[in-house]
Amino acid sequence: MAQLNVKLSEEQVDALRKYANRRRTPVAWLIKDYIDYLLKGGKPVTPSADDLPSPQLVELAEHGGAFDWLADEPEVYSDADGEAV
Repeated sequence: MAQLNVKLSEEQVDALRKYANRRRTPVAWLIKDYIDYLLKGGKPVTPSADDLPSPQLVELAEHGGAFDWLADEPEVYSDADGEAV
């Protein structure tokens, strides 16, 4: 039987252990089940926007290109507009 070593951060290991405890199964079984799922054609689970830390969301917004069209928009508001907060 082959063995694969993967380096994980302490946070990842802690999160895996907590999840495994909630599921009442060993961490190794969770990983094996996920690998079996992927090998049978399952789609990989990717983090949703709710799972990403704020700095990473900001980086995606800045460099993702979704807001590039704003560079061509005219400035219609200034710092003097609106009410002070």
